[in-house]
Amino acid sequence: MSVNCSSIELSVSTADEIRNGCIKIWHGVTESLSDFYHPLFALLNTEEQDAAVCYHREADKIRYVIQHGVLRLLLSRQLNLSAVEITFRVNQNGKPYLRVAKEHTLFFNLSNSAGHFLIAIGDVDLGVDLEKIDPAFEWQDIAARYFCAAELDYINKAPNPTEAFFLLWTRKEALLKACGMGIDDNLPGVPALDGLHHLPGNYPEKSLQTRSFTISPNLMAGITYPSTGRSLTLVRIDTAYVEALL
Repeated sequence: MSVNCSSIELSVSTADEIRNGCIKIWHGVTESLSDFYHPLFALLNTEEQDAAVCYHREADKIRYVIQHGVLRLLLSRQLNLSAVEITFRVNQNGKPYLRVAKEHTLFFNLSNSAGHFLIAIGDVDLGVDLEKIDPAFEWQDIAARYFCAAELDYINKAPNPTEAFFLLWTRKEALLKACGMGIDDNLPGVPALDGLHHLPGNYPEKSLQTRSFTISPNLMAGITYPSTGRSLTLVRIDTAYVEALL
């Protein structure tokens, strides 16, 4: 059984504009950007600042501020607004959306794992997920609960079952995030083997596409978006990149 696992060509382009048919994915390492904590904290709204200071672990506080501050900077470039002017709303499941005029239709999603984060922005609704591949992770019980029989068969027959589990898990997460849904008892009915999806049951009737890619040998990612023609570009965020945005 084959699984559609397309790769995404890396780009170091600094042309940040999202044009029709393009989805951009930014990858950053939180620790490498920690020097920007204070200027990024200043960009957050009151609710975000309160959420940040509520974290007990300093590492979690820094992660939240860096990722949400960078998100604001990236969105401000797309919207031609200052980062502090950007406002959000959330759907019934807590997925954030931009509160902007229709002429600025833009969608985003954020995911993080093991000190790394991804921010995806496009002109269509989307979902992105990032997971560290832990060779010691005992995935069997989770897979039995949330994966269908065909997916379990694929994992068990894979040369590296743990990697296969994370590939399918990131696909399911990205698919649910694209639909603004949370993990629930219907997860076995959310398809992950094929890159093209027609969602069953109570999920929105959309035709969606999922593409899988690796950030490094131990970081698996998936992105889901409407299955019309779209180009995907992955951009690395470093200190010089954030300085330019600020």
